[in-house]
Amino acid sequence: MEILVIGAGRIGSTFAFHLALAGHQVTVVARGSRLNALRQDGAIINADGRSAPVRVVDAIDEAAPHELVIVTVLESQVDVLLPTLARSAARTVLLMFNTFRGTERYRAAIGPTRFAFGFPKMTAFLENGRLKCRVAGAGLVTTVSSQGCAELFRSAGLPADVEQDMDAFLRSHAAFVVPLFVAGLWMWKREAGLSWAEARRLVDAWVEGFALVRGLGHPLIPRIVAVLAAMPEPVSTALLWAFSRSADARNVGAFGPAETRWLIDSMAELAPGRTARLRSVRP
Repeated sequence: MEILVIGAGRIGSTFAFHLALAGHQVTVVARGSRLNALRQDGAIINADGRSAPVRVVDAIDEAAPHELVIVTVLESQVDVLLPTLARSAARTVLLMFNTFRGTERYRAAIGPTRFAFGFPKMTAFLENGRLKCRVAGAGLVTTVSSQGCAELFRSAGLPADVEQDMDAFLRSHAAFVVPLFVAGLWMWKREAGLSWAEARRLVDAWVEGFALVRGLGHPLIPRIVAVLAAMPEPVSTALLWAFSRSADARNVGAFGPAETRWLIDSMAELAPGRTARLRSVRP
């Protein structure tokens, strides 16, 4: 397949790497120092030494008949791309990012027959321009709305499931990850994990976020999120307190506050007056 990946950060690079290794013709849209590095290498290079050749460009060719375009930038960066994606000759456009705003505006812009949405679940980092990622393991299953995309990813070694109610999934996920993101930001570059009081504040934000998702008429999915929401607050506080003492928690802080702020602001826009606890922990 002819595949275009927009966004050459850790997530986009992971998809491009695995799809190129699986034999697909992958083009990556990059910018800045990442663009220069990829042009020099002509490939995405994994930390273990494996190399996946890709074509690298700095702009989207609207006329190119890509069979699939994968968009992995932050939601705050997507609006500027929508007109180009709408005009493009791509057969399928798969958007993959955290959102609480819902998918309908993107479906309307791109067209219902070409639109797909997904969310990547993997651990991935770029260290000195080299990709370090893990795409399989407990809980590491990418969720997509398209059966075709799920089959493509599985064939490239990327576990994937299909979810038809992506709005419920995405909003549940955002409510789940925002307190985790805040925890990572609070702990970034400090020695200790969360205090019990800090963990309790973030559990309050969890409770508020989950109530907001239900208030919008959605079930909490996947099941692990519903299970967490049903836990007694002392138990969920203890889990968050323990999580804050893991290496994964501190790594989250390295991604910065922009996405966390965006998600909290999106929640506040959809539910004015019902996000006081979330806004109180906004970085």
